[in-house]
Amino acid sequence: MKKLFLNAMAFMAVMSAVSFTSCSDDDNNGGGDINPPAETVELKGAIEGTVTLDANKEYHLTGTVNVPAGATLEIPAGTVIKAAKGFANYIIVERGGKINARGTADRPIIFTADVDNASSGHWGGLIINGNAPISGENAVNEAMTEVDNNIPYGGGDAADNSGVIEYVQLLYTGARSSADIEHNGLTLNGVGNGTTINNIYIAEGADDAIEFFGGTVNVTNLLAVNCDDDCFDFTQGYSGTLDNCYGVWESGFTSTEEDPRGVEADGNLDGNGPDHAPQANFTIKNMTIVNNASGQAMQDAIKIRRLATANITNALVTGSGEIQNLIDLTDSKGDANTATAISVTNNATNVSDDLVNSNQQYDGVQIVSGNTGADTSAFAWTGYDFSGNGSTAPTIEEENMPAEITSDVTLDAAKQYYIDGTVHVKEGGVLRIPAGMTIKARNGFANYIIVERGGQIFAEGTAEAPITFTADNETAESGYWGGIIINGYAPISGENAVNEAMTEVDNNIPYGGDKANDNSGVLTYVRILYSGARSSADIEHNGLTLNGVGNGTRIENIYIAEGADDAIEFFGGSVNVSNLLAVNCDDDCFDFTQGYCGTLTNCYGRWEADFTSTEEDPRGVEADGNLDGNGPDHAPQADFKIENMTIENLAENQAMQDAIKVRRLAKATINNAVVSGSGLIEQLADLTDSKGNAADGTVVNVTKSATNVEEDTNANNPAAATVNIAAGNTGCPTDIFSWTGYSL
Repeated sequence: MKKLFLNAMAFMAVMSAVSFTSCSDDDNNGGGDINPPAETVELKGAIEGTVTLDANKEYHLTGTVNVPAGATLEIPAGTVIKAAKGFANYIIVERGGKINARGTADRPIIFTADVDNASSGHWGGLIINGNAPISGENAVNEAMTEVDNNIPYGGGDAADNSGVIEYVQLLYTGARSSADIEHNGLTLNGVGNGTTINNIYIAEGADDAIEFFGGTVNVTNLLAVNCDDDCFDFTQGYSGTLDNCYGVWESGFTSTEEDPRGVEADGNLDGNGPDHAPQANFTIKNMTIVNNASGQAMQDAIKIRRLATANITNALVTGSGEIQNLIDLTDSKGDANTATAISVTNNATNVSDDLVNSNQQYDGVQIVSGNTGADTSAFAWTGYDFSGNGSTAPTIEEENMPAEITSDVTLDAAKQYYIDGTVHVKEGGVLRIPAGMTIKARNGFANYIIVERGGQIFAEGTAEAPITFTADNETAESGYWGGIIINGYAPISGENAVNEAMTEVDNNIPYGGDKANDNSGVLTYVRILYSGARSSADIEHNGLTLNGVGNGTRIENIYIAEGADDAIEFFGGSVNVSNLLAVNCDDDCFDFTQGYCGTLTNCYGRWEADFTSTEEDPRGVEADGNLDGNGPDHAPQADFKIENMTIENLAENQAMQDAIKVRRLAKATINNAVVSGSGLIEQLADLTDSKGNAADGTVVNVTKSATNVEEDTNANNPAAATVNIAAGNTGCPTDIFSWTGYSL
């Protein structure tokens, strides 16, 4: 075995100095071994600089590996690290250090024991320390790592970045030196939300699978199997989100702990800081807790205490093993904060008490039917067999959306709805869609939702529980189904004082009128995916079509991706839209026409590297004053604003005709725009057209960060219009889109 000691000397220097030899048998009888055994390298000590492990080598963890401030440990996909038995064998990323463990679904990174017959607690685990806030007596606090009181964590940087951990397995962790000093599988001490952690599998570990000691980091897709104490533990002021988590005890599992739980949450460390700040205030979305252990009671499926505030949605508790309390909100050192909100379905067959909540009132804590819990398909990469574990989850009732809605209708959050045909929300009808729902559309042009004049839609998602409209097929592509259309009574351009027109995809349904403040409802925290079906080149859906929609309508926090035609198109109207992300939409990101006179604020349009378009002239912004340029004498002409916009073309083989195109008497005021990316953009900003140029008074203020622009602007732009190309614009903020799950 080769020994690689990572101590105070630079790791790369050591790598250069050591001559590598395989620990396999040198004598293979002269034959060429097609798949030779992996070379083994011993791993321990501190590192300096950037260190990249070799996935073709097997690493033997025989001591503590410290990644101090300024150092980075890179672990490529497919790397296997085997740990020797012992408390001191673990990896700790200190404040200011980074780990980039980037596995993939087909080549995960595996941390495991160095023997085949290992049991829980064989080795330490993985610890990350950050500079994010933790609770304490001061405005900025720090604490010392449980397993090494010489190493601090915590600080004042909520966005601190400790690197990336994805598609990682942590097996047989949790070694202890005493009952009070023990490792978890993954310990996150004051880790900031600039850190990326997703697709994690922790199994057969002593103590907790994962524990958050303060910090703000978000974790997605976490599977915890047979971990000795708690599946998911939160303390010391943690304030992030855990999304799609599954904790299971199998039939033969037993615990060495006194009070093992599914969730355990303290507001402050050990309940000894009731006056500390911040107290834990965190979110869990889409969680399943399963106890199938025949001889092991789970004290609580969900325990919230010591001033912690929990926001838990779509939770499911199931299994045949004993669970003493489904939910317990009490503790001798302080109960849960009364703002705690929990939605949980109890499908477990052996629960002693449903709810323990002292004498306090918890209006947001509900035991409901129909929750689905974690999506187990996200864990296919682990190879874990879910059969028999959580199989008592309810069968989801499926139902088609009604063809016509003429009264006030609220969808049932416990059902799976399909768009199978056109859904008409008629005048006087109201469609209400609860937060967290996913509505799936069948393939075809006729499958869409249209809110007619006088009808309303209230699709009020939240950042933690957005509403998703998507295809019913996981292999769907753009143009799979129609989209969402809203028709209103707000003004549109035309020959008369009050005008109306007919919907492009159905010429029997009018839109437009004279009510600028018309109210068609609310769309917020809504995702629209794979839309844009067409019946011909001239008749096609967008992701979101707004026909004469009034400014009494609230539309904000919208994500439209992989759609044919435009992401969003405004046909007249006065509605304002904010916080709009458009990714890989076939034609234009943002399209305005027919006298639109509202404001679009905080909008980001992106084409990814492999994007291609079927359209002749795809653009970032396309704006006409009147419909198709055929009404130069119509009124009103479009007169709109865009504030804080980014247009990004990363496509390697798709040119964007114009980043910004304003024409046909449209008047645009565009402020704080940025155009970026490496893909070809033929023209940055063009204000000309054969059917009429942009209106006088048009102003475009844009920063050119794109690296492949053929022409900045058109020399024939109208003299009374302005294109200012200058450095310093910031464009659209990106943190507002974290709820979408898309990484910008």
